[in-house]
Amino acid sequence: MSVDESGLGPVGTHAARSAATRAALTAAARRLFGDVGYNATTLNDVVVAASVTRGALYHHFEDKADLFEAVARQVYDELWESTRSAVADIRNDHWRRLMTALPIHLKVRAKNLEAQRILFIDGPAVLGWERWRELQAKTVDGIALTLRALMDEGKIAMGKPEPLAHLIVGALNDAALAIAHAPQNKALLDDYVAAVRSLVGGLMLREAD
Repeated sequence: MSVDESGLGPVGTHAARSAATRAALTAAARRLFGDVGYNATTLNDVVVAASVTRGALYHHFEDKADLFEAVARQVYDELWESTRSAVADIRNDHWRRLMTALPIHLKVRAKNLEAQRILFIDGPAVLGWERWRELQAKTVDGIALTLRALMDEGKIAMGKPEPLAHLIVGALNDAALAIAHAPQNKALLDDYVAAVRSLVGGLMLREAD
């Protein structure tokens, strides 16, 4: 049986411990970043909450920003998967898939206050503009692919789908923030969902009479 580099035990056992430590750190950091924000969270807070040593933290993460990025990617991937799975059965109707996915995308973000703080409030400042945009690549790429399919089908005007996808995602992000900070966010959510449908619905070309 192989042993880890320290000679203290099997490689598999060491890998499992390492994975558990990383999971504990990201879980603790996620709670803190979601509750009090990036600036109010210290690395000491994280190691205490995770019940690990500071050395263990630095074994997995370079600094607080690196830890935050890992948490942000985890949160984003969960939100992305929730939207993707909700429309997974819509395969052959690109327009219905888009018009179903966008309201769901907005709803899951608007209702998740942890995601609001981590992804949209602290995210751009901590990660920087380019890395924050990169974080949303799955969403932008997915929308762009659908837009390209609709262009090829002649349902929306031909053009470059990527800039349009970025504009749509930007509108959704702004709407999610507006809803989260509104006192009557349920009513506002319905209004923004209707607005998203109207905005994107305007891309559909009218059939010739």
